[in-house]
Amino acid sequence: MIGVRDLSGCRDVNGCTWLIASVLACLVSFFSTPAAAEPMESIPALAGDRLGGLVLPVEPRNGPIQLNSLRAWSWTVDETKRLLLSGDVEIYIADFSFEGQLAVIWIDRIPSADGLINQIVIFLPEVTSRTSLAGTGPQGRNLLITGSTRGDVNLNTAVFNPTRPVGQDALLDLAQFRFSAYVADLLGSKPILQPVPELIDPTPAKQWAPTLGGSMQEASRAADAIPQAVGSDDSGWLKSPQGIVAFSADELDFQTEDDENLLLADGSVVVSYRPTGVADTTGALRLAAERAVVFLEPGSIRDTAESQLSVDQIRGVYLEGNVIAEADRDDYMVRAPRMYYDFRTDQAVMVNAVMRTYDRKSNTPVYARAAELRQVSKDRWKGTDVNVSASAFFKPTLSIGSRSVTIDRVPGGLDSEGAIVESSILVDAKDNTLRSGDLPFFYWPRYRGGVQDIPLRGVRTGFGDYEGVMVETTWDVYSLLGIEKLEGIDMTIDADGYSKRGGGGGFDMVIDRLGHQASLDLYGMYDSGEQVTDTGIIQDVPKEFRYAALWENTLQLDPSWLIQTQAAWFSDSTFVTAWRPDDYRNRREYETSAYLNWQGDNDSLSLLAKYNLNDFLSNSWLTASLGYQTEKFPEAIYQRYGDSYFGDTLSHSWDLRASRIRASIPSGTEESNGLRAGTYLDEFGQPLPSWALIENAAQFKYMRRSWVNRVSTRQELSYPIKLDGVNITPFGMGQVIGYFEEETTNPDDTDQIRLYGSGGVKIDTQFQRVFNDVESEFLGLHRMRHLLEPYAVVWYGVANYDPEDYPNYDPTVDGLNTGGAVRVGMTNTLQTHRGGPGRWYAVNWLTVDTNVVFSTSDRTERYPYTQFFDWQPAYSQLGNFFNSSVEWQFSDALALLGTGTVDFDLGGFSRASIGMEINHTPRFSTFVEYRFVEAGESKILSLGANYEISDTYQIAVLPQYDFNEDKFQSVRADITRAFPDFDLSIFVDYDSIRGETRFGASLGEVKF
Repeated sequence: MIGVRDLSGCRDVNGCTWLIASVLACLVSFFSTPAAAEPMESIPALAGDRLGGLVLPVEPRNGPIQLNSLRAWSWTVDETKRLLLSGDVEIYIADFSFEGQLAVIWIDRIPSADGLINQIVIFLPEVTSRTSLAGTGPQGRNLLITGSTRGDVNLNTAVFNPTRPVGQDALLDLAQFRFSAYVADLLGSKPILQPVPELIDPTPAKQWAPTLGGSMQEASRAADAIPQAVGSDDSGWLKSPQGIVAFSADELDFQTEDDENLLLADGSVVVSYRPTGVADTTGALRLAAERAVVFLEPGSIRDTAESQLSVDQIRGVYLEGNVIAEADRDDYMVRAPRMYYDFRTDQAVMVNAVMRTYDRKSNTPVYARAAELRQVSKDRWKGTDVNVSASAFFKPTLSIGSRSVTIDRVPGGLDSEGAIVESSILVDAKDNTLRSGDLPFFYWPRYRGGVQDIPLRGVRTGFGDYEGVMVETTWDVYSLLGIEKLEGIDMTIDADGYSKRGGGGGFDMVIDRLGHQASLDLYGMYDSGEQVTDTGIIQDVPKEFRYAALWENTLQLDPSWLIQTQAAWFSDSTFVTAWRPDDYRNRREYETSAYLNWQGDNDSLSLLAKYNLNDFLSNSWLTASLGYQTEKFPEAIYQRYGDSYFGDTLSHSWDLRASRIRASIPSGTEESNGLRAGTYLDEFGQPLPSWALIENAAQFKYMRRSWVNRVSTRQELSYPIKLDGVNITPFGMGQVIGYFEEETTNPDDTDQIRLYGSGGVKIDTQFQRVFNDVESEFLGLHRMRHLLEPYAVVWYGVANYDPEDYPNYDPTVDGLNTGGAVRVGMTNTLQTHRGGPGRWYAVNWLTVDTNVVFSTSDRTERYPYTQFFDWQPAYSQLGNFFNSSVEWQFSDALALLGTGTVDFDLGGFSRASIGMEINHTPRFSTFVEYRFVEAGESKILSLGANYEISDTYQIAVLPQYDFNEDKFQSVRADITRAFPDFDLSIFVDYDSIRGETRFGASLGEVKF
């Protein structure tokens, strides 16, 4: 039995080394004799605990050093001030900042011709910068930061201890080791003077990406491309430098034989390694097992008794019984029943092993389970019958299984711009299957790429009355091709199948870079059978091959210049309404256009070219309003806003437009466009038959089919006046439109000049009163302020033409109305405080707005719904009506809202709605809303509930009941189950208008 010194405490060192390679290196250095090193100039800083004799190669910056933390320890080594900061650490070096939970700091001062310079070295076990996720802040583990400034050094902490901390030896040793290695590297090279604080990553090699058909690159190939802070170690991965190794066990036995010596350890075996040499890049290590056998070369046991062995005396190490090998440098850990390390061949073998490491790009754990796992170098593993996932469960819900796998850790480093690039995990796998549990559901022969780049993005499956069984999948293009992902560019492909219809595929690309946003949506499918449109029309599929091509692009050239382009092209008039009903109802207008805009301080110049590639409409709201699209090829606009005259008392805004425009009238019939009969009206005001051509509708009777050329200008004036708390604002607007063609709409009307003018006055004021004695816990009241805001508008507009007889090419120009109107109203607001002492905040407890509008009989009536726009009455839909809105924030959990319009000409409500939302708990909320629209005789009751049962289950239900039809209009229910690797959503969707029921399941947020 030999004496053993227990150093197991070193396993608590924060940060993680590469795994088994380091563990083996632990044993190597335990049994090794320190190798002779070349002479090196010695300075006190080489010890790692002080800055003595060192001048950092960093240009001093003008500014202070600010240190913030919850706790701080301070002590002195020679002339170096040492600090340990803990809890919400924030460090500011002039205009650079770093954040973390722990920091070890060295500070000293050196003289210069311009005064004292503060030198600072910081070791951060983990950087948690708030800006790291946005890609603008430092991030990583075990970072060493060097800097220098001219200025003050300030420490702000809640608890200060002027002594060296107790129980933090492992952290301080690791920090001093990192700093000592940095100093040694400086002494052996000619460092470049850095203009800013320098970040030294412990894994200095440039990240690389796999290529299709290529082979896994060696990390050293990329290491020469960028400056390295610490040189790479080219020695064998089991050849560790000097260090202190200790191990313990319940029983230790040393046996000698003629051809081999054996060291037997039994019961709670622990092997610990702590590096001491300045050139050691291994870091602290730990190896644990129930039993271990160390195979040694024959010879004297004196070195063993003194815990000193050279590397060439070790043949191998065998461990068994819940073997755990972990290292502090790169977050590697392996569990296995049995392991063997062969120092002669530089390989390690594990049986039924589970390896865990972290992919720093996504900051997620990676688990690899293998029947046999071999470590063939410090950064490479090979396995057979391997399962790789991001789940710690024995049977992960989603994983990739492979016959054989090579796993490489690509060290991080600094990129060409000096930013830190995190290390990553790359996989080269053959005969791969995607698995849900033990069930394989997809196969591809070979995959090369990161573990976070498994190609499957999402899966949706279900059943529809007109689609049959549906399977829709989304795949990542970069992962399928095995190429490096371009920053700011995301590309996916879709592969879909429908048992009653056919199959389809698509390509999607999204660009999101600074000043540039774009998207491309290409989709094509072979279609057959019957379809149902969003309006409930059932018809045969119009074409076998159907497609959609969409493009959007926004490019900000500089703060003043902007370019936007769009394109929309569909195979037929019912593709969107049948396959993309949500877009048909809610998306902005599909158009093909190019737009150039220059924006000044209060003026702008724009040029627009807009053309319709399709001869039909694919937006329901556009069909229900104008009923056609307007082409502009081109249109130029110059606008100025808010020019002030006479001491900022008169405000002037104006614009000038030159346009070449044409109405693009839908072709075909209502039936062929998937519309109900009566969507358009004939010249007698009756519903247009479904078989009649849409171009024969009354609204298109006198509309030109050819291009119209015109110029227009608008002038707006306002003159705000304040009299004893009353705001009085007279305003006016004039517009002139000149047409180059005589026949503009009605052949009997040859007037080429359209004149319009309007004006009025706005009056408003405010009264308030505060009631300090109001208090009600039930109503959530603490003090109250009452705001009373009466207002009034008087307006009149005239024109030399009837606006109802002319096409509305552009609503901002042609949507002006004539006639007169008076609007009088009042807004009552009751405000109170909520939150409690020290956290009071103001809320609008009750807001009630009421107003009444009376209009002249010569008013323009375009649409059946009356509405008044206070900001520009010329756009209002005039009539005689009363309008009211109420918002009551009864409590933080209960809100009631309501609006209503009473049309005096109709003798009742034209539209109304009332609703209530209740947040029962932070996890459970419900709402109810009733809507009434007289023109369509619509009476809809909507209800909804969202219940987050737990962290893994969520239920959402949204039914709508139609009182006119006396049945449910639609019902939607979703149940979402969150798994470690993805979110599974099961849904049922019933739509009575479409006459269709769908149900199915989808995978969202797939994570590997």
